[in-house]
Amino acid sequence: MRSVFDQLDRYMDEPTKQMILALIKKKQKYENYARQSFRWQMSALACALLFCLFLAGKGIGHNGIVTEVLNDSIYLLLIMAAAFAYSAAYYFKKKEEKAEGEFHKLRCEIIQKSTDLWPYPKEWKSREAIFKLMKQQYDINLYFESK
Repeated sequence: MRSVFDQLDRYMDEPTKQMILALIKKKQKYENYARQSFRWQMSALACALLFCLFLAGKGIGHNGIVTEVLNDSIYLLLIMAAAFAYSAAYYFKKKEEKAEGEFHKLRCEIIQKSTDLWPYPKEWKSREAIFKLMKQQYDINLYFESK
């Protein structure tokens, strides 16, 4: 990551470079939370499906479904695993939403302050190279504020 920006030193001053690097870190943090959230959601779904499969495979006894579930420890284990996975997914989803908000806020700030960050016409041309690099390598759109 640093080697790319070492080449672009002539296009940015140090504060601008720090803002761009912070934006990349926030994007990576957001994507990490999104992956974690998705993994835990799929784990919760898998546990719930396994519970249903075990329940359908064993069939409902003459005592009823509640007694059947409470008497067999595999059902309780699957219910607890699904509840834990759902809780973890919920936790990471909240973290993902917060990280996305921070990322979007900084991205919009860079877009709004681009005239201050690259004030001269010569620097304004180099801005295009930086924006293109951010779009191609990191999938960060600095052209428009909308998501």
